[in-house]
Amino acid sequence: MSDARLAEGQNSQRRLAVRIAIAATMTALALLAPRPVQGQDWHTTSYSRQAANEANLRVNVEYGAGKLNIAPADAGTLYRASLRYDANSFTPKVSYSSGRVRFGMEGNHVRGRNLEEGRLDLRISPDVPVDLDLAFGAADATIELGGVRLRNATVKTGASRTVLQVSSPNAEQCQRLSIEVGAARFEAKGLGNLNTPRIHVKGGVGEVILDFTGTWQQDMSADVEVGLGSVTLRMPTGLGVRIVRKGLLASFDSQGLTKRGDAYFSEDWDTAEHKLSLNLEAALGAIRVEWVDSQP
Repeated sequence: MSDARLAEGQNSQRRLAVRIAIAATMTALALLAPRPVQGQDWHTTSYSRQAANEANLRVNVEYGAGKLNIAPADAGTLYRASLRYDANSFTPKVSYSSGRVRFGMEGNHVRGRNLEEGRLDLRISPDVPVDLDLAFGAADATIELGGVRLRNATVKTGASRTVLQVSSPNAEQCQRLSIEVGAARFEAKGLGNLNTPRIHVKGGVGEVILDFTGTWQQDMSADVEVGLGSVTLRMPTGLGVRIVRKGLLASFDSQGLTKRGDAYFSEDWDTAEHKLSLNLEAALGAIRVEWVDSQP
């Protein structure tokens, strides 16, 4: 590659990172900037449904701001939820039909409201295969998927602080986990428990921590794209790791990896029982590899 083409590629990456940073930062400021609190009318509403021989469950959540907690339900429960919201600004939109449940909020006049006091606590069946689609904005989110028979999952965050954990091995094969992170801190723990062949993570601005510890049941491929921020990759000792890195501007701490050709390999790549092949693309920021014990 010529020096001119290399310089142009670097400039393109810089422009992309700056655009991502501006967009995500403006979103964060709009959602999180303090405003005078007007009169609010807080309501709490509960929803639940017992399992009735459903073959699977599709869960769709769209949540703007507040606290979001998701975890497994008790055996025999299809779903259970508690929703705290400002009735002067929002109307809950909750529906269930043929194994599909939706949680959302519809509202106007949110300017000047204290949105951080809102809360959604959701419990999901541990008994049937689950397809999960989450989208939330300025939220503090804690998502525990250990004990959920996860089949597919999509998680999209805005200006949020999110911890996603898979604390026990998934009894279902998860076909794919897709994560999009805005101006946020996002941490995923126990990804080795997910029992999935593929993960895709796309980050905007902020800190992303991906912890691949857990009980591995199959090999995995992961695509990680980040704009501006830091990425920490926590690898369990004994896992075979191969990383192909793209992007010339992000620093890369390749602890415990040896470069062979265009990729970085762990020492036991050829003999490891399970392997992670990771394609890593970063515009600006820092990337660090850490080796930890195998359990999350």
